[in-house]
Amino acid sequence: MGRLLSLLATLGLVLATGCSWPWSRQPSEVERLEALSGGRFQELDLQGLEADLARPRGGLKLSISTNRTEYYVGEPIIVELRLENVGSPEPGKPPRDIPVYFEPVAHFRGGRQAEWLVNFFIRSESDGRAVYRSPRVTVPDQQRASYYHYVVLPPHSYVGRRFVFWPRRAPGLMRPGRYSLRAIYSVSDDFAYVIVNKDLTAEQVEILGERLAYVRVWTGRLYSNKVEFRIKRKRRWLFF
Repeated sequence: MGRLLSLLATLGLVLATGCSWPWSRQPSEVERLEALSGGRFQELDLQGLEADLARPRGGLKLSISTNRTEYYVGEPIIVELRLENVGSPEPGKPPRDIPVYFEPVAHFRGGRQAEWLVNFFIRSESDGRAVYRSPRVTVPDQQRASYYHYVVLPPHSYVGRRFVFWPRRAPGLMRPGRYSLRAIYSVSDDFAYVIVNKDLTAEQVEILGERLAYVRVWTGRLYSNKVEFRIKRKRRWLFF
């Protein structure tokens, strides 16, 4: 029951706010379930909720894994993220290539980076409290020309990236305990078109036209599987 309430709390944070913080009203459990089931309320057990949350959408699947299941306090947590074309957007439909906008991080002065199109949520499994959530990042219009990376994924292929979470980024992870991690990949309609070559001039774009100068990428939101890990106290060696 505790895990179910924790999952529902996570869904409420993500589904109701669209990764925006803070939020104005906490939705009821019924609203959370209805949002998850596309407006058709149904009784789902914990495994059903988690499976439905992480299911592929539009032919794409988001998955994450950690390099270990146990860490000592102060050790970095290495996360591998994978965005995969699973082959068919819907049952009965043929597989297709899927262009995806892959700008997982935003860049700032001084070399600092922050998660952008990929967001992470870490929660304590013991008490359900949020330990880490990716900061809300907005890329100014005048800088968007620097975010042009996209890749066309053939069926059953993927693109990925490694993320390293050091304790200084999530001080809550300095406490021993059990934790869970989820990721979200989200591309709004504001970024539905990506230029095919960043070096194209305005004149070249006008000559080519939008159909040739830009590519239409996948838009929507994907939720990853949940990964659980444990943080333990460091060993203390006693010498006599």
